[in-house]
Amino acid sequence: MTFPRGVALCLGYLIGLGLTGFWGPLNPQPSFVQWGLLVGAIALGTIFATIFLPRHLWQVPRRFWPILGLVMLLAAVYGQVRLPRPAAAGLYDLSQNQPSLLQSPVEIQGQIYRPITTKEPDKQRFWFRVQNVKLGQNIIPKKENLYVTLSGDFSQFKLGDRLQLTGRLYKPQPPQNNFAFSFPDYLRQNNTFLGFSAWEATLTNREQPLTEQLRQRIQRSHREFLPEQSASLLSSMVLGRQATNLDPEIYDLWVRAGLAYTVAASGFHVSLLLGVVLRLLRNQEEKRQFYGAAGILLGYVLLTGFQASVLRAALMGIGGLVALVLDRKVKPIGLLLVTATVLLLIKPLWLWDLGFQLSFLATFGLFTTLEPIQNKLDFLPPTVTTAIAIPIAASIWTLPLLAYKFNVIATYSIPTSIVLSPVIGLVSLGGMVSGAMGLLSPTLGGAIAYGVGFPLQGMIWLVEQVVALPGSQASVAALPLAHLLVFYGVMLLIWRSPWAQKQAKPLISGLLIFFIVVLVYHHFNTTQVTIFGDRQTPVIVAQAGGKTLVINVGSPGFWEYTLEPFLRRSGLNQIDGLLSLTPPDPPDPKVTATDFSGALPVKQRFGLAESQLTDVISLHPLEPKRIGPITLQLLQEDVHILEIRLQGQAFYLLSKQTADADFITRWNPAILIAKAADLDFKIWQTLKPQQAIAIGSPQGHFLAPNRIVYWSETDGTIQWTPRQGLSSLAPNLP
Repeated sequence: MTFPRGVALCLGYLIGLGLTGFWGPLNPQPSFVQWGLLVGAIALGTIFATIFLPRHLWQVPRRFWPILGLVMLLAAVYGQVRLPRPAAAGLYDLSQNQPSLLQSPVEIQGQIYRPITTKEPDKQRFWFRVQNVKLGQNIIPKKENLYVTLSGDFSQFKLGDRLQLTGRLYKPQPPQNNFAFSFPDYLRQNNTFLGFSAWEATLTNREQPLTEQLRQRIQRSHREFLPEQSASLLSSMVLGRQATNLDPEIYDLWVRAGLAYTVAASGFHVSLLLGVVLRLLRNQEEKRQFYGAAGILLGYVLLTGFQASVLRAALMGIGGLVALVLDRKVKPIGLLLVTATVLLLIKPLWLWDLGFQLSFLATFGLFTTLEPIQNKLDFLPPTVTTAIAIPIAASIWTLPLLAYKFNVIATYSIPTSIVLSPVIGLVSLGGMVSGAMGLLSPTLGGAIAYGVGFPLQGMIWLVEQVVALPGSQASVAALPLAHLLVFYGVMLLIWRSPWAQKQAKPLISGLLIFFIVVLVYHHFNTTQVTIFGDRQTPVIVAQAGGKTLVINVGSPGFWEYTLEPFLRRSGLNQIDGLLSLTPPDPPDPKVTATDFSGALPVKQRFGLAESQLTDVISLHPLEPKRIGPITLQLLQEDVHILEIRLQGQAFYLLSKQTADADFITRWNPAILIAKAADLDFKIWQTLKPQQAIAIGSPQGHFLAPNRIVYWSETDGTIQWTPRQGLSSLAPNLP
């Protein structure tokens, strides 16, 4: 088979897998209509290519296109077949047949097969492979993977530990809206379908695999003379965050600076390791270089735990070593495609893994964009040119995807990467040497790590200063997938077309200007009120005329996984008005959205009259406050009825009531927002709302059959717009 045909088959396989995203990459049961549309699209594309494309396009004859179409169809089928599904006759099936299993304490036995870094000191989270379940007096063998949260004061358990746990099984709930973190999807990606909240744990046996013992010894050598925070960072820069327990504060700092790639085992680490090994073996014959380098790569892959980005780099490294032995020239793009195909044959679900996507985009950027950038910087010394060009080339291809996924860009990530490039290389290499010596002697390895600690501390200090700069993170409003594809389409056109290369500046500039104009127009012409429910607390975001008012921020977890993603999707870089009517969790009156996010400043803070904070604007009854076109006023202080008004529509937020409260007799028609427990008959008859949003469950409530009432527990997040009125944003309504 010729090289172009091989490339075409690899592309066909990747496109076929990608087409399963049409019905959702984790949907195990697409409908017949969805399958029909996918098959029809592949058939039409194949017919079009066979009839209309020029003969021997890309050196591929017309008769090859039907074969390519068949490969795409088989790839889609293969992707569906390989989707994670619950084990037959496992705990998930048992819980479906016996719902009471999710309501009673359960005792399970099994083994930790993957730990998780946790932010909470009193909780441990890990992936657990169940072997036995105790039901009553019977111990039943059941095979199932569980996501375990262990609460309490226990010693830190490690990978390979066999435990006996007592707790409660639970089925993860889908998010209340499309933009929030989906816990069920996260578990399904890891072949897990149930969670387990444990409060008792007993270590029955410790069976640490050899690779885990080696990881622990490397991390021990890093902790020998370094502070815990610095040691965890050094270990993560050597083995990757997934194989170590990186300090959560440091990880958040690195993410906000755009340096997360340095603590994720990736091609950077493999290239650094491979370069050092080949340098040391440069005087040996090619076969010894191959075996030595391949052995080191295999050992590193085992140590890091078979992460997609490391496997990609290792496979490409081995491909390069084979070419070295055979004295063949490597075609990097072809090697990249073959590597992607091999990995996705092993695990098709990796296609939807962000780390996998970023790894290949960054590598593709280095292969296609590095040389042109270096040519533009040829007036600089070669070392400086390479240090500048590498982060720029990688970022050009990864930033659009990062902006699409997270709606935020680390503004100074490229200059920070350029400045820290030599330090990152030095620290990573020093950490590898320290770890290797630590396998022989932790004290010797610790001494080397101590020397590496000085540039490491300097790097931490510089990153802290960068993150503290104004505008270190820029929000980007949610872009449709079509816009992202257009962006990458233009970049590919510039790469392949000589005409587009000459017009690269106007093409990219025009594209950016178009997107900025669209986003600015959307920002200033969005009028909506979004109502969330967090632990029986109403959280409201009102947007109009480019201004945003947030009422309550909820708990830190709610902020991180729901509210902040929503604000980022709206392209917000500041909150114009913030009002906290309920104490946050933890109950500290000074905790605000900025404390949770560290990135969104608050222009004006509002509070009730009893607030003691000096920077808070107090709300007094019938004294309206304006945030652009949004009007905010407290109607009654003893009952705490708050009115939010925009574009002629009023919302009443009931935040406190007493049994003997006297209500104002005249009320304008409005949409009422309140906790379900506060919506009693007296309130309902007094306010007579147009519609209502109850934060809580309708079960047993006298308003449950009322059609004008939305319930946060069943309807999810509710949004009001002038055109549609109230509607649910829940992805799957019951």
